[in-house]
Amino acid sequence: MFYIITPTGQVSLHVLEKCVFARLEYLHLLHEGKAHEFGGNFEYLLENSVYDRIGHFTLRLLSSVSEDLCNYWIVREILLFQTRLNYILPRQLRRLFRNILYQLRLLTDNEKLINKTLIDVCSLFSKSSVFKHLISKDHSKACNLFVTKVRYELVPDLIKRRKLDLNAGYAIVHCSKWKSTLTSLFSTYITKELACIKSKAQYTINHDTRLDYLYHKIHCKIFQVNHVYGHITRENIDIEMKYFPPCMQHLHTKLRSTHRLSHYARLYYSLFLKDGGMHLEDAVNYWKEEYSKPHSCSSVCLHNWQSNERKFIYSIRHLYGLEGSQKNYKSPTCNSICMNISSPMYEGGCPFKHFDMNTLKNLLCLSLSDNKVTGLLQTISSDNPQAACAEFFKMLNQNRNDIVINSPLQYYLTMINQM
Repeated sequence: MFYIITPTGQVSLHVLEKCVFARLEYLHLLHEGKAHEFGGNFEYLLENSVYDRIGHFTLRLLSSVSEDLCNYWIVREILLFQTRLNYILPRQLRRLFRNILYQLRLLTDNEKLINKTLIDVCSLFSKSSVFKHLISKDHSKACNLFVTKVRYELVPDLIKRRKLDLNAGYAIVHCSKWKSTLTSLFSTYITKELACIKSKAQYTINHDTRLDYLYHKIHCKIFQVNHVYGHITRENIDIEMKYFPPCMQHLHTKLRSTHRLSHYARLYYSLFLKDGGMHLEDAVNYWKEEYSKPHSCSSVCLHNWQSNERKFIYSIRHLYGLEGSQKNYKSPTCNSICMNISSPMYEGGCPFKHFDMNTLKNLLCLSLSDNKVTGLLQTISSDNPQAACAEFFKMLNQNRNDIVINSPLQYYLTMINQM
């Protein structure tokens, strides 16, 4: 119920998936006040069962690398703990205190403030005289017979709501506040655990196809996001770039060299990366990495991350459908790119339609030999840029079948499926 020590052993993917999604379904209904409508298998939610712990710890791992998933999950997980505590039987409560003490004392870092506080609080509440008092039917909501204290930063929600008194940096906890205090400590414990595992969690998820699959599926289910098709990440984008269409290769190269893009170029490239599989957190860090660097003298955009961080993050979240109207924006089509040339300084556009011959040749030479580029340029026309892009695609893949390129995303997805 407090989830301190992770379960060990092996579990098949379909069981892992059932543990996670049964828990998510119940947490959602509980948060909506409709827990009675849960039609799933309660086997995966039995307190302290292997399935219960697998579901919790898997979601804890996945939530640690996603701010949105973390904000969604932790509120509901705390509500589940609070609900269980409200309906707990005396023998279950005694077992809970003992389990917390036993598991924390097994850890090497039990001198951490949160761990030490939990040990002190549970030691007090599990004493025979105190425990009998807690579960007594005569125990009033204002009782102050037994008292302890905890550091104020460990129960910030109770301090904010003025549920506990403060004295010299400590919150005074009377026995009548044991449920709210334990719930608040649970919240703090989970939050600190998420922060501790965050650095290693991303590597673990990226190198475990099961976890990566679950991460994508959970995001799609919770946030109703259906734009994750490819597998572009901040770590692999420079390698994955070779599968991009020339228009997006150009924007990627331009961003890496000048560390800035003009409005429409940044918009189209962001949407392409989003629909190409880049997660929100990766997108924020990717643009932060570039826009934190000094811009070159040739860049159109003069903004920087340090001065405009909140604006940039809001803009990125907006494109992912998480702000404003929460619209699911789609990546651009070839027609929209060909039609939108906002100014002479705009660095985007369709290379086969808008670039001069030397610029186009230099771009295509990133993927083809000089001889092949020369041969291609002799056979294509700027009047039909999509056909030219299709010829370029066929030369890269040695594919003689007819193909129609309708969008940069379609080009990329077809390219990676050819490999």
